[in-house]
Amino acid sequence: MKATLVLVVSIVYIVADVPSASAQKAPEAGYVFPPGGKAGATVEVRLGGYDWTPDMEYVVHDKRVQLSITGQGGPILIPPPPYWFGAKGRIVALPLPREVPAKFVIPADVAPGPVYWQAANANGGTSAGVFIVGSGPEVVEDENRKGPQLLAGLPMTVSGRLMKNEEIDRYRFVAPKDGPVTCELRARRLGAKFLGVLEVRDGKGALVADVAGAGGGDPSLTFAARAGIQYTVSIHDIDFGGDRSYVYRLTVTPGPRVVGAIPAAGKHGETREVEFVGYGLATGAPKLETIKQRVTFPAAGTSFNYQVETPFGKAPPFPLFLSDLSEIVSRSSPARQTGPTGITGILNQPDKEDRYTFQWKKGEIWSLSLEARRLGSPLDVAFAILGPDGKEVAHNDDLPETTDAGLDFAVPADGLYTIVVSDMAGKSGSPAAIYRLAVRQATADFALQVAAQKVGVDLGGKFDVPVKAIRRGGFKGPIMLAVQDLPVGVAVPAKLIIPEGKNDLVIPMTAAADASPSAGLVTITGTAQIGTKAVTRTALAPITLNQSPRSPEENRLGTVLIVSTMKPRFKGQPVDQDTGRKVHQGSTFPADVIVQRLEGFQGEITLLMAAQQSYQVQGITGGEVKVPPGVTKTIYPCYMPEWLESTRTSRMGMIAIAKVADPKGKVRYLVNDITGFITMTMEGPLLKVSAEQSELRTRPGQPFDVNLKISRLTKLNQLVRLELRLPDELAGKFKAEPVMVPVGKEHAVVRITPLADLPGVHAIVIRGTAMQDGRYPAISEANFSVEFLPAKPPRK
Repeated sequence: MKATLVLVVSIVYIVADVPSASAQKAPEAGYVFPPGGKAGATVEVRLGGYDWTPDMEYVVHDKRVQLSITGQGGPILIPPPPYWFGAKGRIVALPLPREVPAKFVIPADVAPGPVYWQAANANGGTSAGVFIVGSGPEVVEDENRKGPQLLAGLPMTVSGRLMKNEEIDRYRFVAPKDGPVTCELRARRLGAKFLGVLEVRDGKGALVADVAGAGGGDPSLTFAARAGIQYTVSIHDIDFGGDRSYVYRLTVTPGPRVVGAIPAAGKHGETREVEFVGYGLATGAPKLETIKQRVTFPAAGTSFNYQVETPFGKAPPFPLFLSDLSEIVSRSSPARQTGPTGITGILNQPDKEDRYTFQWKKGEIWSLSLEARRLGSPLDVAFAILGPDGKEVAHNDDLPETTDAGLDFAVPADGLYTIVVSDMAGKSGSPAAIYRLAVRQATADFALQVAAQKVGVDLGGKFDVPVKAIRRGGFKGPIMLAVQDLPVGVAVPAKLIIPEGKNDLVIPMTAAADASPSAGLVTITGTAQIGTKAVTRTALAPITLNQSPRSPEENRLGTVLIVSTMKPRFKGQPVDQDTGRKVHQGSTFPADVIVQRLEGFQGEITLLMAAQQSYQVQGITGGEVKVPPGVTKTIYPCYMPEWLESTRTSRMGMIAIAKVADPKGKVRYLVNDITGFITMTMEGPLLKVSAEQSELRTRPGQPFDVNLKISRLTKLNQLVRLELRLPDELAGKFKAEPVMVPVGKEHAVVRITPLADLPGVHAIVIRGTAMQDGRYPAISEANFSVEFLPAKPPRK
């Protein structure tokens, strides 16, 4: 017995950006800090972006929300210490951002959830970034604090970030009453590439609860709190990593937590009893238990957030889904099903399988959808279809981009068919092991997809944008396409039709040669006659922002960013690209770079570090180098900190930027990669400055001397300048005059005077700098600590 299978439910996308035909370096979106704010507020933020230029323009997908720039973009931000060394130091580096001050103006009627934004310049557009609109009390992390940040009350949502390696953020609160408290982290869903760990400790430092997002998702926990007790919740990366892009939102709620609902969906407009599964719902204890409540399902929509109310407080909102099917709950072997049905089941016994029997007729096409991940369930569901003879005739495990399952089944013969539901992850045997099986007859319909969510087309050029139709339920008719909100100067043909029986159409886009580069959020729709109705569907485009989506739809947008761009006017490469040169630790390597000018461009070009570097940069820096008009060869200095491993090969990637007028005379900043890397292998330092005593003790307010040893190679035949370097928290608290150490002298003394009463131990740095070849700095730093002893009591 054979059957015809067509996979549906999820659409396969090629998750890749469609570049323009030339080699511009398009900008990239990074993050927003703070990453969210309350509806009805104006939120001051910093947008982090990669390879951005001063002429960026910004668009928001929700037209009600305004995003405006409030200042100039800052410099490239190099991660501060501590740095990874060894194997971790050789992993691919996170990109280096610039930050731009901006503000989001959010009307009060914007519903809680994500608001997407993008940016563009004359080189292309960015991927989508996200800002989360909240509904409850909000606070932003104080990044300058030294201890735990106090939360004034609960519930509270904190917008924060893990700025650097080894950082642990801590927040302190007082439980308002006895009962459950829930902590939820949102980071992966914001695009942050770290796995979070949550820990809760009481006022004595004892661990109360902890959880790690080791499975790739954002962690949540619920613990039993006691009224009036002070608790501290901490957040860190599972590997104790940190970066400016490691943004998060932490919500602390005095109440239980829902993890599942039975049934998982309700029919539009009905009111029915729902059994909720979660922690602390019935008794307040931090264990899985259930509670039943009557719920009215809205008459329209696909889902809604519901808050369970208990004697122990409101649980955070939990999504319930809306259905056009009759929804039933199965707890044991159900009776034979006779028509379209939605079934919520629980694999509450280890290795349990559930079976459902349907009477089907030959030639019918049934659409099956089996969901667990989308519901927040731990199951990795799969199903098989057994024919009337008990033999398997079809099965499905994972659909593209999800562990949920689904297919269209063309019935080969009349008879009883059995659907067998199972779990592939070994997560059955829990009250939370919930799934939903939807069985319906396939109806004529279609969906549209485009391969990329951002597209660049050069002025005077063209680019083809492919559109794919996914036909369902036997629909074969023609589909009329419409393209709306194209940027100025970009055009498509007036008549766009996916012919009858065909699944693909290429939309040719052209950009006028005399237009200014511009960007627009474009909507592509398709309309077809299905029966007596004209049906319109919007083409969806893939994004990769959400790092832990419950369903592929969470990484889909109904708009495409179309950007008209300018061709590059230059390119370049290091003279010894990818060939390692020996470079001293703590010194500057002057690398020769060739610049090739294109299309007669003779203007000034600026070289600077690219956002994307090969390894963790560990403090390696390169500044901005101006290449004068007409010049084709220059030197790019790369500073290599003294703490780099001598076994390490380091690389520097660069970009080039130049100001070029567009066809309307407006100045644009064109960006291109410099091909290849400046490559350096480390050897011993040119200069070494060390403190003869790593720890000093002195009385408050008294000047003290630091004895230093200075070592330098003979080829560094230069004075060494010694100067005090203080961390931000000690700025203005000490002073010391610079000391010049002549050639041949190996010892020096720096006198430091405290300017404030500073009890305790403080870390201080003295930096030594000598100019190699009279042009580039060689730097070494001496680290030591000073402890201020208690003042002597006055004599009687």
